[in-house]
Amino acid sequence: MSFKYSEISKRIVRSEIREILKWSRKPGVISFGGGLPDPDLFPIEDIINITKDVLTNKGYLALQYGPTKGEDDMLDALKQHMAEFGDHASTEEICITSSSQQGLDLLSMLFLDENEPIIMELPSYLGAIQAFKRSGADMRGIPMDDEGMDIEFLIKVLDELQNQGKKPRFIYTIPDFQNPSGITMSLNRRNNLIEIAHEREILILEDSPYRELSFTNKTLPSLWMLSEGKGVIMLKTFSKILFPGMRMGWMVGENVHIEKIIMLKQSVDLCTPSFNQLILGEYIKKGKMKKTIEKAIACYQPKSVAMLSALEKNMPEEISWSKPTGGMFLWLRLPERIDTKEIFMNAIENNVAYVIGRPFHCDNSGANTMRLNYSFPSIEQIEKGIHQLAKTIEKVL
Repeated sequence: MSFKYSEISKRIVRSEIREILKWSRKPGVISFGGGLPDPDLFPIEDIINITKDVLTNKGYLALQYGPTKGEDDMLDALKQHMAEFGDHASTEEICITSSSQQGLDLLSMLFLDENEPIIMELPSYLGAIQAFKRSGADMRGIPMDDEGMDIEFLIKVLDELQNQGKKPRFIYTIPDFQNPSGITMSLNRRNNLIEIAHEREILILEDSPYRELSFTNKTLPSLWMLSEGKGVIMLKTFSKILFPGMRMGWMVGENVHIEKIIMLKQSVDLCTPSFNQLILGEYIKKGKMKKTIEKAIACYQPKSVAMLSALEKNMPEEISWSKPTGGMFLWLRLPERIDTKEIFMNAIENNVAYVIGRPFHCDNSGANTMRLNYSFPSIEQIEKGIHQLAKTIEKVL
């Protein structure tokens, strides 16, 4: 039998990263590949107890369909959580999603048409690239330095598009401890970006999965706050700051955008599970979320220090890397003549795995880069794995 698939389905390809990372499951391999939280941080007993309380006291709500926008208890809890980390929003400006990946999916449906331009960083989050590519967007990448997006390059690209009679549908950015680079956008760059976007009437999508995971106990103002909630949509998730298993996230934006998102979400999944919402809402209101994040920082900060120290100790002079002050990742740059995909199996033979950098680039560049994760492996594994990775690279050089 013969079946005809949609044009959208033709834009979907297997993840190159997932295909090669199956080798990281080989016994004895130390993996810096995934973006996984440390499972020792999972508050299993607390979730068991809160789940019992929710079923006992609110089972009639937890097991029923809920509002598309989200349960009132969860919306109030999210407002509280954001305020504790310097971000303020009304419950009318919040919509709960099935993780931030659904937020990217909904925003793609809301704003993107085939061949319409958008702006994003080089490199950028793979899940966003996949979502935008599926919608047929014309992705324009902006290089980054240690302060984030190159503003002069951004202006150049915007001017080129303007001369062609085009305007980007949005600018997508991860300003805090970016995935995959670990870079944080400076305050000056944030202000410049907002000024440019407002002047040219371009929406900013601020993806913020790692903002709370700051190793310095300080965070720069979010784009959402700097813009006073105008022209910015923020995406948030619990997958990195708590655990990913419940697939819970939320979006923050002006009411005009949130109302359209709600209508789209009704056609996608009707509502995010009320059961999950009420459990996590209670977890936040009991003050446990902030304590969990403090534990995560106490766990990840020494791991990041261990990885940076091991890189400094072991890597050849030709190699450079980012120096994150939060989040889960750092970014390694090799000489341009080296393709990290081609040497991946050499690393596996040395019992260490990483994520190749090219899929994080919307323009298919970055073959000489790799992402390293430090949140999941132990400090001992980090020290040993970086030593083995350095041996791999030295042999190639």
